Amino acid sequence: MPPMATRLEIQHGLISERDRLSTSADTVSVTRPSTGSKTRSKGVLFIVVGSAIPGPRAREATKLVAETIRHEYYYDESAGVPVCLEKAVKAADRRLRSSREGAGLPPGSLGVAAAVIRNNELYLATLGEAEAYLVRSARLLMPDRSSPTGLPGTEELTIDVWRGELSVGDGLLLVARNMTETVGTEELKSAVLTLHPQAAVEHLHHLFVATGGAGSDGLIVVEAKEQTSRVQARATAPVSDAYGDLPGVMPEPVGGAVGSAMLGVRDGLDGLRDRFWDLMPHRRAKAHEVNAVHSRAETRRRAAMGLLALVTVVLVVGVVLTLVPRGSDVRDVGQIAGSDSALATALDAANRADNLLQTEPGTAMEYYREAWTEIERARATGLSATALDELEDRVRSGLDGLYNAKDVKVARLAKLPNGLDPAYLVNDDRNGAVYLDRTDGTVYRANLKNGSSAKIVTAGDKASGGKTIGTPTQLSVSDYVIIVDDKGRPFRWSPSNSAGAGTLAKINIRGRAGFEADHGDIEAYKPPVGNYRMYVAEPSLNQIMKYSQDFDGSSFAAPAPWLSSASSEVANIDQLYIDFDMYTLFDDTLRRYVAGKWDGSFNLADLPDDGDLRPGHDYRLVDGSGSDSSMGRAYLYDAKHGRIVGFDKVDGSYLGQWYPRGHGTQMDDVRGMYVIAGGLNNKKTKRKPDQLVWVTPDGIYRTTLAVGTNEDESA
Repeated sequence: MPPMATRLEIQHGLISERDRLSTSADTVSVTRPSTGSKTRSKGVLFIVVGSAIPGPRAREATKLVAETIRHEYYYDESAGVPVCLEKAVKAADRRLRSSREGAGLPPGSLGVAAAVIRNNELYLATLGEAEAYLVRSARLLMPDRSSPTGLPGTEELTIDVWRGELSVGDGLLLVARNMTETVGTEELKSAVLTLHPQAAVEHLHHLFVATGGAGSDGLIVVEAKEQTSRVQARATAPVSDAYGDLPGVMPEPVGGAVGSAMLGVRDGLDGLRDRFWDLMPHRRAKAHEVNAVHSRAETRRRAAMGLLALVTVVLVVGVVLTLVPRGSDVRDVGQIAGSDSALATALDAANRADNLLQTEPGTAMEYYREAWTEIERARATGLSATALDELEDRVRSGLDGLYNAKDVKVARLAKLPNGLDPAYLVNDDRNGAVYLDRTDGTVYRANLKNGSSAKIVTAGDKASGGKTIGTPTQLSVSDYVIIVDDKGRPFRWSPSNSAGAGTLAKINIRGRAGFEADHGDIEAYKPPVGNYRMYVAEPSLNQIMKYSQDFDGSSFAAPAPWLSSASSEVANIDQLYIDFDMYTLFDDTLRRYVAGKWDGSFNLADLPDDGDLRPGHDYRLVDGSGSDSSMGRAYLYDAKHGRIVGFDKVDGSYLGQWYPRGHGTQMDDVRGMYVIAGGLNNKKTKRKPDQLVWVTPDGIYRTTLAVGTNEDESA
């Protein structure tokens, strides 16, 4: 019987966002699935997306690429790791080439280094300005590159995923080429050999800055350690009795030989499909040794000092191992003590919070926050998920209740045709939703009763009056669905029936063929009295231009500036939203404008979970209900955490947040959304909750957005 492969413990280090250089547009990402089955089938995903050019647009582009790779890789269950990783990178390239973030980027300016570690297997894909190195037996190896060119690429982009085996003691670096060229390969290798992964990245980054490095600085260091020795030692000879007072918690592992056998069976079943794909013919893994050279005398000195330190540590450890009886877990004694202490503190704080939840919610919140901090500390010391997951879910649930964060039921209304890249989403008021496919500019209408989708407008379609529409690029809605083509010309589409039939007509603007060539977002608005209007962000004019419909509705007058004074900040507006006032999604926040003037009294409140559960946010989309009255609400899509966050439109105060039940992925990649206002229920006693409808590459979804206890969630 062949020996079982050594189970590996994977540790990593990366530079936090606050320590990154302001001149760097790189994005680094590490994703560990929250479920054990997903970890066994898909592994842990490490991504470095480097950019050869600086600036906020490049930064948004690298984030887009990293997020797309992550989402597409874990979402795809159709094949094994190599195929899924290849498809994910290609999907990121397609999305980049068709996105606002990728507009104007030189071909190949972004590099990608993506690695998947699943059990003892390593899969790598490297493109352009990003590299991967394997450190093994004090040698620096470079696996064969997937593609010498980066992103944006072409439709012919080829990616060949490298596959190899990880062994105990191996180190892995994913690094921007700019950092490699500045620091040198010898320093990379030395840091991995002598330092803990987190200490290694911090050392290398400090060295990068000290030697005059600027720009691209993406770096992840990974170390493979043996897992079995620590687990066995803790199972047979517990070091601490700290678990004795903690009900339901005991040292890992549980089950001994039987548990190991069952784990092996489960691993085998979970990975059967992936193994089939992985064993399909593929090229041999090749790695070439990198002959690292010392570029400067200081580098030699540091390497010598590192070697001396390593020798000293080895001698000390050798002496200790000689003096300590066999079977003792010398390496992890300190870590275990720290884990036990953190776990005990977290459990005590959670118990106190549970007891005070109904009577003293403010105090309960502080105890939950303390418990959350201690849980993170316990994880950092190496305590397994087995001992922490249940407690973490309990604390998360308590904080979510206090933060008015709701785990909502999601209904899929329609499945999109395969291969679409959707954008925008508008309501046609006939139980239909209209969206744009950015791959070819086709406009679709989804029937929300039966889930079907039909093409309604494509490039080259004839409009009434003999005009021909170009490639559709934008959508909005008012009395009609407004479609803007690639020449900046607006058209209107009006549904004829609920089956998707409709008519297309050119919107005439006196004195203009269409909007400015560099126009941004367009928003249509119908006031309580009068015809609808179009508002367009036009950076070349430093204005938001107002297009007013003639009284008879036949055409639009020449546009007039809406802002009271021109502003160069118009170029930074991501989205317009109008009720009675105008709101702009601007640099990840929401601004309100009244009568053409910025209302500085309106500011979005800080989120209550920014400091613990879900730090930070990335607002991408906005819509709302009501006017700026007591019922007026603004809802923002936070792409960072896959959720919807609600604010009061009067003063920007926080109302609540909503995410898919069971931490589902239905909000991970929202491309467009609209809100259906709730109003009063039949008894006129409670407010019906607003409803949100949104589109992702997978389909169109709906959920309710109830706030507080005065809303009829069943309505």
